[in-house]
Amino acid sequence: MSGACRLLSPRKSKEGATRPVRILLVALLSFDPLAAAQQPAATRPSQAAAESSAKQALRRAAALIEQGKFREAEEPARHAVELAPASAQGHNLLGLVHDQLGRAAEAEKEYREALRLDPKHVSARHNLGSLLLQQGKLEQARVELEKVLRQDPKHAQAHFNLGRLLAAERKFAEAAQHFQAARKLRGDDRVVLLALIEAALKAERPELHEAALRAAGDLEQVGSTDQRALFTVAVLLAESAEYERAAQVFERVNQLVPHSYEVLYNLGLSYYNLKKLSEAAEALAEAADLNPQPPETHFRLGLIASEHSDQENAVLEFKHATERAPDRAEYHYMLGREYFRAGYWDGAASSYQRASQGQFEEARGHFERQLATNPKHIESLAHLGYLALEQGRYADAQKYLEQALALAPDHIAANYDLGRLWVKQRQSDRAIQALRRMVQLSPDHTQAHYQLFLLYSRTKQNELAQAELAQFKQLEELDKQVRREETRIDKARRLRLTGASEPDIAQPPAMGRPPAPPPPGGGGR
Repeated sequence: MSGACRLLSPRKSKEGATRPVRILLVALLSFDPLAAAQQPAATRPSQAAAESSAKQALRRAAALIEQGKFREAEEPARHAVELAPASAQGHNLLGLVHDQLGRAAEAEKEYREALRLDPKHVSARHNLGSLLLQQGKLEQARVELEKVLRQDPKHAQAHFNLGRLLAAERKFAEAAQHFQAARKLRGDDRVVLLALIEAALKAERPELHEAALRAAGDLEQVGSTDQRALFTVAVLLAESAEYERAAQVFERVNQLVPHSYEVLYNLGLSYYNLKKLSEAAEALAEAADLNPQPPETHFRLGLIASEHSDQENAVLEFKHATERAPDRAEYHYMLGREYFRAGYWDGAASSYQRASQGQFEEARGHFERQLATNPKHIESLAHLGYLALEQGRYADAQKYLEQALALAPDHIAANYDLGRLWVKQRQSDRAIQALRRMVQLSPDHTQAHYQLFLLYSRTKQNELAQAELAQFKQLEELDKQVRREETRIDKARRLRLTGASEPDIAQPPAMGRPPAPPPPGGGGR
């Protein structure tokens, strides 16, 4: 879910500009009398008056900045610089006003002027480093922030911003160290805690992973009613495959903010990854009721229905997904698989064709991610085997299909696809063995009998070939009365699976065998 909260905690000005307000290290009372003394004697007011006016202007500007009133702060900040043009404090404060109003060039100019006047001005140097970081000038920002920490090793905001810089460079372990330093100086600040948790989890080091989980526990304590912070930490935990902890935190957020699509969707995903399919279905169904538009919600509901062998709901949800995202190959692929299982061949072929046009790579990526979460997920192995077979990656197809069959020897689709694999590779003996296994599992599998007919014909086993052909004909070429009934039932199946109204007829078996005619009077389902 892309709507997760981010790590910065911006302050919004009344002018509408939203930028992180930096720590003010403005020594308002340390006015430099030399700044006033540098004015010409003819126009210079008394030193005491200049000092008093500049102090008042600085105090007023700083107070307005603290209130987020940056436009109102601009006039007293400019006045302070006019009264004391050689004061580093005044230039730093005016730079901060420009910075918060989005005037980066003017802000940088004022910060650099403050540093020219006072190279040891920590606040101006930190503000300059933060501005450069905001502009993506990482190397320049690093130089300034490291200078700040050499001058003041306990500068919490400099540690925090240097951590942000290192995280942007994907140096998560180093970033976590600076966030830990900032936390020691700032206590259980929630923004710092979230940054620490994210960096420590992404560092992929056992000791930092444990530190992240402890920090997450601390944040749950100090922010027990902060829905935004809790939601963010839950997302971070889920992204790191800590699904049990993530589900617990999402449950807490769901109590604080009931009936939120984002919360319920993420809660459902966490349950799904924990294989708690009933709980996942409940959360995702409520999410879909609240917001039926996102296709991924329907896709997940379709996967759950498919794993429960609920073909009707699986088809319904996969259809919803394909309607909302027609370019997603994996959605069409899964719809095709459900049509195939239901015996609706035309629908299966159409969906597979659309999946192929949308490139099977998308579907492959989905099932590979599923497999990374659960290496023994039988359906993902079977699907990856099918995709590899269709793409001509025969070694991969064999690997995935054999893994699926090692876990589920009676898996119909995996057995059939393994037989097709040997056919494509012209390994007739292995193909015959696999397809004979297939018809033992599913005697009514029409295409398996047809493939065996072709294989026996190719290997000059004429009697067996004729037997398979007869079986194939028995399944596919029955008398005209049964064919008419089959056509009527197939039409009913198509109407049902495509969402149209359903005629009042007997429900046929899922695949292959011709159904018995309905009882006299056209009994309903």
